[in-house]
Amino acid sequence: METMVLRIFQREVERQCRFGLMAVEDVKQALQTPDMDLLWYSIQSFLVAAGNVSKLLWKTTPRLPERGAELRASLSIGDDSSLEPRAFRNHFEHFDERLEKWATSSERRNFADSNVGPEGMIQGIDPRDLLRNFDTTNFAVTFRGDLYHLQPMAEAIGDLWQKAAIEAKKLHWE
Repeated sequence: METMVLRIFQREVERQCRFGLMAVEDVKQALQTPDMDLLWYSIQSFLVAAGNVSKLLWKTTPRLPERGAELRASLSIGDDSSLEPRAFRNHFEHFDERLEKWATSSERRNFADSNVGPEGMIQGIDPRDLLRNFDTTNFAVTFRGDLYHLQPMAEAIGDLWQKAAIEAKKLHWE
């Protein structure tokens, strides 16, 4: 890949990392307020930014076949990085599909969504009927039984942001 194109992709990685870090700060602010709309907006924004980082580093289209590998190498990101998975972003981005799945599979038809509190706060409910829950004790989101810790991903994004900011500032003809 041309160096100029690589720098453009590095800049976009840096931007998405910055957006993700801003979203984490907004989550913390929302918890202080407490503003539940800001909280869920910020969690979703974080997950989208993290998903965008993943898509940049692990490409999904064949136009530039080596883009992902070259971009990861330029930023010292291993193939086994925790930045790759997109499942939680997909839960939020494809929420309509997840709702349809719940509507066609829930046995008891209980529905709990956008809750904030520790795991087990709501008793007697099938975990698959608990769509979105944010546990403030471990800074984790649960979606229909899947658990996603935000802090480790935020730390990985923070580390990557620093690397990407350095690389993106380099001249494109270097």
